[in-house]
Amino acid sequence: MTSPKDMHDASDFDLSRIAGYRLSALSNRLTLWSARVYRREFGVSSLEWRVLASLAALGPVTARDVAEFAVLDKSNVSRAVHRLTHRGFIERSGHPVDGRSRILTLTKEGRILHGKISAHSRQRDKELFRGFTESERESFAAFLTRLDERARLLLRATER
Repeated sequence: MTSPKDMHDASDFDLSRIAGYRLSALSNRLTLWSARVYRREFGVSSLEWRVLASLAALGPVTARDVAEFAVLDKSNVSRAVHRLTHRGFIERSGHPVDGRSRILTLTKEGRILHGKISAHSRQRDKELFRGFTESERESFAAFLTRLDERARLLLRATER
């Protein structure tokens, strides 16, 4: 049963002051911004871009590796890989050990597309941080790194 104190505490709750909510909302806005631009300019979704960028960073890997690296749902990655393969940006080959898995590699066309979107992405990042000092940008990056490390620790603690 809810006590009057619990109801009072709930009414004092301000979601806009919760870090996870604010980070999620910011992430969603940035994803919408990129999704609109990447779809219009390059014909790919933001998810497809993250798959391409992950493959460029990791080299030949499985869809599971991409999902873990990019913190994405594996089924969403698999669908994006299917679309990107169909369009000629990724090729799949047999896994040397696991016959059920496929190794994903960027094709020449995929590397070219990655280069174009990477350049655009760097420009978007500059635009996002316009008006911020170098010191502010560095502090923000360091703070995000610390938050990510803490979030990883908290996530691992839930695996037990």
